[in-house]
Amino acid sequence: MPGEPIITADSLSKTYRIWTHPAARLTAPLWQTAARCVPRGTSYRRRLDVRAHSGYRDFKALQPLSFTIRRGEATGIIGRNGSGKSTLLQLIAGTLTPSTGGVTVNGRVAALLELGSGFNPDFTGRENVFLNGAILGFSRREMEEKFDEIAAFADIGAFIEEPVKTYSSGMMMRLAFAVAVCVQPDVLIIDEALSVGDVFFTQRCFQRIREIVHRGATLIFVSHDTAAVQNLCDRGLLLHDGKMVYDGAPEDCVSRYFNLHQPSRNELAEAPLPNAERRHPEIDAQVREALVAADVLSSAKTRHGDRGLEFIAAAAIDGQGSATWDYETLHRSTIRVLLRANQDIALPSVGLQVHDRYGNLVFAAGTPQLRFDLPALKAGEEIMLDFRLTLNLHPSVYSLSLDAAELDANDPNIGNFFDRVGGLGPLTLSHNAPGAMPFYGIAQLPMDISYA
Repeated sequence: MPGEPIITADSLSKTYRIWTHPAARLTAPLWQTAARCVPRGTSYRRRLDVRAHSGYRDFKALQPLSFTIRRGEATGIIGRNGSGKSTLLQLIAGTLTPSTGGVTVNGRVAALLELGSGFNPDFTGRENVFLNGAILGFSRREMEEKFDEIAAFADIGAFIEEPVKTYSSGMMMRLAFAVAVCVQPDVLIIDEALSVGDVFFTQRCFQRIREIVHRGATLIFVSHDTAAVQNLCDRGLLLHDGKMVYDGAPEDCVSRYFNLHQPSRNELAEAPLPNAERRHPEIDAQVREALVAADVLSSAKTRHGDRGLEFIAAAAIDGQGSATWDYETLHRSTIRVLLRANQDIALPSVGLQVHDRYGNLVFAAGTPQLRFDLPALKAGEEIMLDFRLTLNLHPSVYSLSLDAAELDANDPNIGNFFDRVGGLGPLTLSHNAPGAMPFYGIAQLPMDISYA
């Protein structure tokens, strides 16, 4: 469980000065100095101030924000490019000076910010290991004791004795990560660095990160890989335009991240809508009544959105038409949902997610992925959909999440989420048939066997 505060940010912000032309770096300070020599309130003082400010503009990369991260927490920070993620990490790591406020870190920080940062390109890998160790406060003897472990984890062979400038980006990341995790930091900061490694090394990295967090270290992880954030972290911070707009569960943080891009009504009106003239089938009144009676939405663990497109009812139905959450593995379930449009929806989209007992995303798909184009909906219209799943999953307990959104006409992977329902279930899968288990692992992949 998280312990005492290890990182405390108080009204932390960062503003960069953008110069209109190179000479303004010299002239603007001179005009400012001249203005300070003139009494305030005079017209001459105002002209000097205007002249000084004409040479630059201020860009607020990070608005004042305050938060606390406790020892042992794994915190993911997500946001679109330019949202202030890297600036925040550099302020925490101490490589940037804040414009206002401050940040206090109680412990040793190991940071993987930009590939090659902290490395001297003319030094060998071995020399850079000792250099980084000295930066982190370790003596040469301590680093000599850790060197074999670092070299083994990096696994770059004889290149450890070659200059870093000859390394590929993947080799550089291997060495930087090996140093960061083998010195047992109190705070481990990772900014997108794991995106350049091969799959096997990345798996080793994630395993080592889990071990470090389990031992009580604090993780701050920045990535556009939202699945990795949900897998590694127990807390999510969402930044947008330099502001923190959400602090809470990683799953909710990720859904709000995807909801940041909201196509305007004008964009949707101008876009071609191939399904605008199509109509959805009429809903059978008895089927609707049965679904409402079996509805499980009230049991959801989380729910948010402005309900422009809203789930009215949802249930899991077996092959005999009965509502149930208990199934045999490899059998089929139908997830039936009823939705109502509370405003005109040009490109409606509905999706389903399956999570395992640890909260890891096992599977997710929706109408765009299934090539099931929904017709445009008018305010007040309802649709009923059946998602038919073959439960090729290991016997265990799972949960479901549902999404209702409006797609961006230019990008089917982006949309405006109206209703996000999380934590439905639990969906329990068992294996009661005699004989060997049908497969091992998380999910069954299509496979057969024959003599070669």
